[in-house]
Amino acid sequence: MHSTISFWNKTASKAHYPPLEKSIEVDTLIIGGGITGVTAAYCLALKGKKPLLIEAGGLCDGTTGNTTGKVTIQHDIIYRRLKDKYGLDFAKGYADSQTRALEFIRKVVEKENIHCQLATCTSYIYATNEEDRESIQQEYEVAKELGIDAEWIDHFHFPNVNRGMVGFKNQHAFHAVRYVEGLAKAAAEKGATLCCGTKAIRVESGESIQVYCERDLVIKAKHLVMATQHPIFDGPNLYFTRLYANREYGIAVEAKRDWPDGNFINPGNPARSIRTHLENGKKILIAVGDGHFTARSEGGMEKHFENLMNFAGSIAGVENLLAKWSAQDYKTPDQVPYIGRNSDHSNIYVGTGYNKWGLTSGTLAGMMIADLILKGGTEYEAIYSRDRGDLFSSLGTVLSEVFGSVAELIKSKFETTESIKNLKQGEGRVIEYKGQKTGIFRDYDDSVTILDISCTHMTTELNFNDAEKTWDCPAHGGRFATDGTLLEGPPKNCLKVLYRGKFEDLQVK
Repeated sequence: MHSTISFWNKTASKAHYPPLEKSIEVDTLIIGGGITGVTAAYCLALKGKKPLLIEAGGLCDGTTGNTTGKVTIQHDIIYRRLKDKYGLDFAKGYADSQTRALEFIRKVVEKENIHCQLATCTSYIYATNEEDRESIQQEYEVAKELGIDAEWIDHFHFPNVNRGMVGFKNQHAFHAVRYVEGLAKAAAEKGATLCCGTKAIRVESGESIQVYCERDLVIKAKHLVMATQHPIFDGPNLYFTRLYANREYGIAVEAKRDWPDGNFINPGNPARSIRTHLENGKKILIAVGDGHFTARSEGGMEKHFENLMNFAGSIAGVENLLAKWSAQDYKTPDQVPYIGRNSDHSNIYVGTGYNKWGLTSGTLAGMMIADLILKGGTEYEAIYSRDRGDLFSSLGTVLSEVFGSVAELIKSKFETTESIKNLKQGEGRVIEYKGQKTGIFRDYDDSVTILDISCTHMTTELNFNDAEKTWDCPAHGGRFATDGTLLEGPPKNCLKVLYRGKFEDLQVK
């Protein structure tokens, strides 16, 4: 049977936080139980506030629990690009703020005695060809201008495709789920309330902020923190035109050969992010990558796991596969997150667009949003502002992404349907059912579910993800379970179920 669960969620002991039982009024409501939401809850509770955090599933069920586990300010080739777009001061502010988040994690781990295998290491970005080597050398030069403790290494034997690399010293890696669980426990002890199994449906903002949840619950709040990866309330921002969904895949393996400790990543495509993790004294190789736009991958999603396995085999050999998983993340036009108020003078706050570096950027978002609530302002606010001019500085990216989404919407309407003949257990297809284009999934108990697969965001027809067994939107990254339940992305509603029953009873050609 198909199973994808991250190594971090597979090996962590997760506390049970009961769902919210009744409607309530609070000073601060946080939606989202990943690293952003839990950091904000901890920072607020530390200053005597009593925030309420709600999460639709369990803590770290989303992207936080499916990361590589790197805690670093080395975010691919970022500093040269920021210098070119906005100047050296902006790039330095980005580096300094990300360093602040890294130091926060280190200090909190020590203060709260969180057992999360925090390890100090060097984060390397390595070239696989001469073009990347030149880009990385430029990144190194800018890093030295910014005062980052970086080193250039001309020749290094790992990975075996290495053509030169830069190392950022004194970075970290950890077990992300154990860290967030420890941080959540500390937040609760200091006065925060955490409620899992409590899904927010919609937000209304007027004289007061009202959040409507499942089971007819309503939460009134003075302050609202959207730590939901893709904001559930837009306001004036049109986030679906400014946040671009990507999926990446991950594996954890026991390797046949030894390899150097540290964090490694290469630019370009396909990117591979590698790191070392120690679990019960055993050295584990984590490899993440093979990313693509959500629901826009030719040849099936399962091939991405195969590609990662082949890569791990080529650099260290694979003795045993311990876990495989995938995650969704969003990037902004200029690769800098949006952190701060959702609109001018608003009491709704957002942290999103982490571009796959959410362990530091999400931590920073929680810290900054707590400052905004407590003090009315925060350092580095201008750098991460939604008004910073990223749409113009990265206009090519914006136009490419927006037109790409429109093209996917149009393309989806003309794609043909398939027959259900020889439909296997665990397989999904697009079929015609009662004159309508629909999606069918045959489960492992031989039950089938047929769904209206027009995405509830903007009606783009969904594609079946065979690796995760989900229905994914190629336009804006909405994702749904095979029973129609909304999993993530900009849609607000679940899919309509048209048929549910046994495969043998289904009357479809």
